[in-house]
Amino acid sequence: MPAANRDLMRAMNRCTVLRTIRLSETISRRDIANQTGLSQATVTAITAELIKDGLIFEKEQQGATTGRPPVLLALNPDGAFVAGVYVSSDRISVVVINLEARVMASHELPLDSNVTDPVQVADRVAESVRSCCISHGFLPDDISGLGLGIPGLVNANTGMVHFHPGFNQGFNWSNVPFRELVEKRTGFETFIENSSNALAIYEHWFGEARGCEDFLVVTLEHGVGLGIFADGRLVRGAKGMAGELGHIRGSSKGTECRCGLNGCLEAVASTYSILRDASKLVKQGIWETDKQPEEITLEDVIDAAKVGEPSLEEIIRRAGKVIGYRISDLTRLLDPEKVVITGKSYLARDMLFEPLVRAMKERRCAVFGGMPELIIQPWQAENYARGAGAMVLQQLHQNCDLHMPG
Repeated sequence: MPAANRDLMRAMNRCTVLRTIRLSETISRRDIANQTGLSQATVTAITAELIKDGLIFEKEQQGATTGRPPVLLALNPDGAFVAGVYVSSDRISVVVINLEARVMASHELPLDSNVTDPVQVADRVAESVRSCCISHGFLPDDISGLGLGIPGLVNANTGMVHFHPGFNQGFNWSNVPFRELVEKRTGFETFIENSSNALAIYEHWFGEARGCEDFLVVTLEHGVGLGIFADGRLVRGAKGMAGELGHIRGSSKGTECRCGLNGCLEAVASTYSILRDASKLVKQGIWETDKQPEEITLEDVIDAAKVGEPSLEEIIRRAGKVIGYRISDLTRLLDPEKVVITGKSYLARDMLFEPLVRAMKERRCAVFGGMPELIIQPWQAENYARGAGAMVLQQLHQNCDLHMPG
């Protein structure tokens, strides 16, 4: 066999062994060989390398009463560290995570309203990553890579951001080489993804979709995002822009969307649309608040709706219903086993999700069987940064290029 082919096979086998250990949490060499079909000798050689590299370690099985307890292998959580960054329109969130995606450090930097240019934002990203690392005792050499989660139209292959819903094209966010901008400022090998895709990777590796090959992650943030896993692979599309759920048809009324189209789901059933419609109620005198229309937050709208402002509750319920119909359409198009829903709109709870689930049930059809498992995930501000970090862990595992810190 040519040397190049031998090296490729060795790398693939190493990835297979590492993945088997990660999914099993603890496993013996014999069981690795049985599950992967690799020979005992190959498994022994590969695991010896992984132990030497500090990526896995041996641990004796607890509770054995007779005979020699089998030696089990487990992932070394601190075998490598990566940074994850989420860039929204008003803040930058940074985490450092270990090989189990446990958050070891976190940092958040609010963005001033005048910080909108891509170069300015890239500068703030680099500043935030440095602050996160330094304040928690991480040196640059401790970090194996950096992941960027960006809402909007992102091409993971080219590193380009084509549209950011928070900044949009009015602030020069059209075809921005954002990965390159950040990589030059941080010095870290950098990967970039749409934030919904990054979160889907996290759910597949460490979260609710662990071990599930076909699932959807719907994110209800400023827009409506979608991460798609089919046959165990993230679906990106030809230009890296698959999953733009927020820009499918959501209404026939022709409401203008920030992308330039009319009637998009995002224009009628997102945090953005909820805030827009709530601001109109203030201007019309229907909802009285101490804030100016442009100062209203999602929390303000939800809190007022909870204490009995029916017009606001109707806006939220209408959004939930429309989203439920569109997710139902997706389940027939893609046939997922699970649908994970998360995002800041989770704060609305039953006002949003009760009509959403009811709409999905209304569209249920016996021909297609039952509904997929629906998982409504509590929202945490650092989840998207954690997802960006998980994207780097995936790359490191697949490239078999993990290394010990330092």
